[in-house]
Amino acid sequence: MSHTILVIDDDEPIHIMAKSLLGKEFQLVNARDSQEAINILSETPVNLILSDIHMPGLSGLELLESIRDDKEKSKIPVLIMTNLPTVEKEQKALDLGAVDFIKKERFNTDREGVIELVRMKILTDVNVKGLDEDLEKSKNKLVMKLMESAIKGSFTDTAETFCSHLSDILNSDLLTFFVLEDGEPKPLIVHGDNKPSDADFSTFQNSNSFDFLNAKKESFLSNHIYNEEFGCFLDFSTKNEMPAEIGVPLFSANEKAMLMNNLSAPTESELFGMLIIKRSKLFSSKEFELISRLVTQTGAILWRLYQKNK
Repeated sequence: MSHTILVIDDDEPIHIMAKSLLGKEFQLVNARDSQEAINILSETPVNLILSDIHMPGLSGLELLESIRDDKEKSKIPVLIMTNLPTVEKEQKALDLGAVDFIKKERFNTDREGVIELVRMKILTDVNVKGLDEDLEKSKNKLVMKLMESAIKGSFTDTAETFCSHLSDILNSDLLTFFVLEDGEPKPLIVHGDNKPSDADFSTFQNSNSFDFLNAKKESFLSNHIYNEEFGCFLDFSTKNEMPAEIGVPLFSANEKAMLMNNLSAPTESELFGMLIIKRSKLFSSKEFELISRLVTQTGAILWRLYQKNK
C-alpha cells in the first residue's frame, strides 16, 4: 500500500525537498495554492497534508479551517509548515486540528526527525466508522499527547502517557502493559484502583491470555473470561467483578516497517510487549476495533523508542 501525501506550498524548493526526503516511502502530490489543493482533495484519496501557512489567496490556516468543516475531508491529518511560527499561529492551528508545526529548515537540518513525524502521524490515523463522538475526540487527544511525548524520545514517558490516556478513555478497571524479556512478560505499567498482587502477576505467563497472544500474535476480546477460553488473573477478576478483557500484542516492528506492510507487522516480527485491559463494563465491538488497531499501530512507535532507549 502506498500512502499519499499532499504537499501545499507556493515555494517550489519545498516541493523539491519534500520529494527528496519523502518520495522513496510515500506517493507525493503537489499543489501550489489552496484552490489547487482543494481540487486534488476532491479527486484523490490523501493520507496526510503538509501545508504551508503563508500562501497567496487562502492561507494555510484558512484552508485548515475549511477542511475541518468538510465532513469528507475533516479527518485527514494535517502538518503545518512555516518559516516563521508564532505562539498565536501554533495555537490556532492546534485548535483547528493540526497535529504539529514543522519549521521548513528541518527539511535540511533534521531530515530523520521530519520523516519520523510524518510516519507517526500516518500510523496513528486510526478511523473507525460509527465511533461515538466523545470517544473519537478522546482518541484524537490521546494521539496528540502520544506524539508530543514520542517527539521528546523517552520510551518510559511515552508508554506511560499512552497507557494513562488509554485507560482514561476506556474507563478501564485495570490496564497492564507487559514487556517481554527473553520471552518472559514483565509488568512495566499498571493502571487501576485495584491491582493484582505479585503472585497474580507471576501467573500471567501460564494464562490463556498469554498463550493466545504469544501463539496467534493477534488481538482478542472476551466479555466473559470466566469460561477460561480467554483471560488472566481469574481469581482476581472474579473477586473484583471484571468479566471483560481485551488483549493486544505489540510487535518488534518500527513505523517504517508497519507502513511498508499495509499497517500490519511483518510476519517475521516477534512480540516485544502485550497490553491487557480489564473492566466490569462490557466492551463493544467498536471499542475493540479501535483499541486493537490503535495499540497495534502505535506499538511501532513504542518499539522504536524502546530500542533507542535500551
